[in-house]
Amino acid sequence: MGALCGHSVRRTPAAYLRNVLVVLAVVPIALASGCAHQPERFSESGTSDPAASPWALPTATMRWNEYACELVARNRVGQFPASRTFAYLNLAINNAIVLAKEKGRASDGAAAGAAAAVLIYLFPKDESEIARRLTGEAAAIGTKARSDFAGGMEIGRAAAVDVIAVATTDRSSVAWAGNVPEGAAKWSSLAKPPAAPLGPRLGEMRPFFLVTGSDFRAPPPPAYDTPEFRAQVADVRRVSDGRTSQQMRIAQYWENLSGPFAAGLWNDVARNAISSHGLGEAESARVLALVHMVAVDATIACHDSKYVYWLPRPTQVDPEIRLAIGVPNHPAYPSNHACISGAIGRVLDAQFPDQRGRYFAMGRQAGESRIYAGIHYRIDVDEGLVMAKKVAARALEVGIPLDRPFVPVGR
Repeated sequence: MGALCGHSVRRTPAAYLRNVLVVLAVVPIALASGCAHQPERFSESGTSDPAASPWALPTATMRWNEYACELVARNRVGQFPASRTFAYLNLAINNAIVLAKEKGRASDGAAAGAAAAVLIYLFPKDESEIARRLTGEAAAIGTKARSDFAGGMEIGRAAAVDVIAVATTDRSSVAWAGNVPEGAAKWSSLAKPPAAPLGPRLGEMRPFFLVTGSDFRAPPPPAYDTPEFRAQVADVRRVSDGRTSQQMRIAQYWENLSGPFAAGLWNDVARNAISSHGLGEAESARVLALVHMVAVDATIACHDSKYVYWLPRPTQVDPEIRLAIGVPNHPAYPSNHACISGAIGRVLDAQFPDQRGRYFAMGRQAGESRIYAGIHYRIDVDEGLVMAKKVAARALEVGIPLDRPFVPVGR
């Protein structure tokens, strides 16, 4: 499944955990030498304040997410590994903050310790840099607060170990030994030379909020040799032949094949929303965890359907369709962009209702961009947005508890 479903460096679960524990254990030695609801606004003192600054508090959660964007971009891990990175990062941060509050320890120390541990697990070749960053952050704190911060870091590290244990058994990198179905009605690789499909078993990954990847499986698309399907192809051709410069730029904007990928773009959007609402440490972590875990669930659900139907891409059916971007190496139906960005948009709208649907409008545009690009049919996007609504609703129903660590409900 290549770069779609896992980072390139492989270690056994035990090796991962040993590495995290050994590297982060030196930090204290060096020092010795939220649920779907309208978020609260916080003042710098941490108390509720309606007149809080429109800028974010410079929390550990926000800073470590910024750093994660840098690591994802530098390591060029791929679309789905980037999404998975932010999901486990923010799950660990959220859980660490909850536990730190229970024990009366510093939430920023817990967030930093959890973030560093998860990032070392995901980017082992950068472990020295990550550990130095954590040590420097802790050492820069004044002597009176340093002990509390270090205690929070220990809690964060322990929370991260639990999350890492979940991640190592999530089935995100299960090998595929199947065969691509044959015939004009089925997808085939348009890569040159043809390549194995991306993420054919991703629908089997353990979700966060769904029970299984098939919970909201899409209905069958129109049969290949029918007027309904031919109309879908003709519509893509019509858009391709009349593509405007604005449609081309929308298609290219949402391609996201570099930098921190689509997950990083949405991380930035979420952090901007958090900034404009002046959220504090715990609420920032809860929002980011919800956003990125729902993105993973939407991907799982979408890939479950893709590899049930194996619908060919439009240019496989009509080679005269002109493309604005490259064709992803997996089946068309439904659209990943519609599923993922649509689900994120709905979740963000639920967290920030004062924005009046702004984020789902972005998610819809992300889906539409794939029609403009010539790589998806209208049914791919429409059904993707239906799935997005269902996945987001499930995530908001399950929610992230305020008083205990979140454990994935999927099996």
